[in-house]
Amino acid sequence: MDCTTVSGWTRPATLEELIPPELKERWGISTATQIIWKGAPTLDIAEREISDLNVIEIRYSKGTGQRGAKLDARLREFMRQNKLDTTHSCDANLAKLRRWAVTQGKKIRLIPE
Repeated sequence: MDCTTVSGWTRPATLEELIPPELKERWGISTATQIIWKGAPTLDIAEREISDLNVIEIRYSKGTGQRGAKLDARLREFMRQNKLDTTHSCDANLAKLRRWAVTQGKKIRLIPE
């Protein structure tokens, strides 16, 4: 596989996801046995496992002045729209947003305009 190829692979959540559909149908398998991974992956590893097709793009105005203030305002707006509690710092808001996105099967991409 070419390294530039975008794949839609996701970490399986149940053992039954590893069984081909025709075998599940043939044997009447309808259970969903959760896979318990040893040691939860770090946030960076979890984001790497998420396809580039599942990205939430947050655009913020670069403008003149301090980057952090404009980015923080945009992060707070996005978090408010998605009913997420905000914190007192831009870095903490970004970390919280990244964790939330991973639980949704997505990752965050910040795009300055």
